[in-house]
Amino acid sequence: MTELLKRYMREGNGTPDKHHSNKHNESLLIKDALFVRDKGSLVRVRFVDILWLKGDGNYTTLVTRNKVYSLRNILKEFESVLPEEDFIRIHKSYIVRVDEINTISPKEVTIVDEKVPVGRTYYQKLINGIYKLGSGGYE
Repeated sequence: MTELLKRYMREGNGTPDKHHSNKHNESLLIKDALFVRDKGSLVRVRFVDILWLKGDGNYTTLVTRNKVYSLRNILKEFESVLPEEDFIRIHKSYIVRVDEINTISPKEVTIVDEKVPVGRTYYQKLINGIYKLGSGGYE
């Protein structure tokens, strides 16, 4: 995590504790974006611009419409701050923005002409999430 984000969370402004049912960070000043470090600066990345994230050990690749960021954060850290109604984990190493998915097959999804793998254990959750979205959020 970036030092600024760590300090922000230490001072009580970060993610809610485990007792809150909403994973979304209610107290963030900027609710529609996150800041990532890029060449020594913190860059604001809006959630709507994120296509997918790929975890690789202690690093995560964040893919947006305009740029790819390589970050020293584990994927789970991003999973806890991304809006759960907009993003879904489809593989142990991938989180994607749901409304950017063009095609779905049991082994992969297509997002902006790129193929992203779907893990066997995540496929059913993905399909259930799509059905839920298609029904207006009602089951």
